[in-house]
Amino acid sequence: MTITPRTIIQETITIPVADGTTLPAYLARPAGRAAPVAVVVAHELFGVNPDIRGVADGLAEAGYLALAPEFYHRHAEPGRWLERTDAGRQEGFALLHQVLREEALADVDACLSRLDSQPGIQRTAMIGFSAGGHLAYLAACRLPISRTAVLYGGWLPTTDIPMSRPTPTLDLTPGISGRLVYLAGEDDALIDTGQRGRIRAALEQAGVEHELVTYPGAAHAFFWPGTSAFDQEARGDAWTRILSLLADEKAGFGSSTFARCPARGINATRAGRRARAKSASPDRRTMSKNNVGLQGRPGPGDRRCA
Repeated sequence: MTITPRTIIQETITIPVADGTTLPAYLARPAGRAAPVAVVVAHELFGVNPDIRGVADGLAEAGYLALAPEFYHRHAEPGRWLERTDAGRQEGFALLHQVLREEALADVDACLSRLDSQPGIQRTAMIGFSAGGHLAYLAACRLPISRTAVLYGGWLPTTDIPMSRPTPTLDLTPGISGRLVYLAGEDDALIDTGQRGRIRAALEQAGVEHELVTYPGAAHAFFWPGTSAFDQEARGDAWTRILSLLADEKAGFGSSTFARCPARGINATRAGRRARAKSASPDRRTMSKNNVGLQGRPGPGDRRCA
């Protein structure tokens, strides 16, 4: 266990899963006080790398208990993560195609049970990036998650990966009981206009309280500094929206609107429902849309999907 100068506690823990496997996870939490909200952070293709741990640390600094599980644990050594290279991407896809839907859901369910047992936790949330965004959306459909942030989660309308089989994950949208934010770049090669339209339609038809945001000029994996896809403005706005979601700020939910940042247009479709999940905080907006806030670690990368 490590206590950082930023007053957060970092440790690696293991969580038993119902199928008898053991799930390693990176945990970060505020030092000296209980966090009321716990967040599962679902990694992208490259595993629980420094970028993902940086997200967990940033959430802990903001006052949340964050848990980043190693969803490849059945097929990779504990602590294994991949570089953003062609070789890393190839290995990552090989691992991703071994992650089955029910096994992934069992992992998330085990994480939620562990988090719910922690003192002071009032609700649980989930954030996911790319493949982890797909898992976050899937988990929101099947498990009691109050708030979900999906960053460029791919393959939702298809059966291209095992997590989206036997029926596309998007077909499970009516099972979502909490609030969901979906964030993607307008130039994302994996999630094109057609797919984003299908995701929007599914959320609207199911009556899910949601916000769908697209960032003009941003590509897939825009969130990560040090990569060619990095977009600071999109990242800053995304981080602000994530923190607002976790803080239960509801400004803008409940009607269709168009949100615009000072430098360029950001398309934000918001639609509401009678919320079925707990809601305790008043409506308020305290974050600057241009505040990048979370600082990730740089690394090599390219514009291809991750």
